Amino acid sequence: MMHGYLDSKNNHEYYIGFPLDLTEDDTSYTVVADLPGVEKENIKVSFIDGILTITAKKDYPKDQNKYLIHERNFMNMKREINFGDIDEDTISAKLNDGVLTIVIAKEPKRMEKTIEIQ
Repeated sequence: MMHGYLDSKNNHEYYIGFPLDLTEDDTSYTVVADLPGVEKENIKVSFIDGILTITAKKDYPKDQNKYLIHERNFMNMKREINFGDIDEDTISAKLNDGVLTIVIAKEPKRMEKTIEIQ
């Protein structure tokens, strides 16, 4: 998980984390992430080299009000999870009421095969 803020001096883009749960059963993993207020168009789920990456962006409100208290988060968010034994062609993602659910099928366990020597 990465934490941080925008570093305008060096043009580095930093991210903060968000809460998620990761569960597994015999055939799959399930990731459930809380992303309240984030639109589907501002969420990206990718998988490369065994790493599932979820990035999200919550835009600042377009109002011109002067804030007296400003505690809500409007930053880039990112989480990465390293997987090994998954079938990347079966990854599915669904967003419902600010909760992102990703289901990832495990690769079938490979059985040892004995090779007959002739």
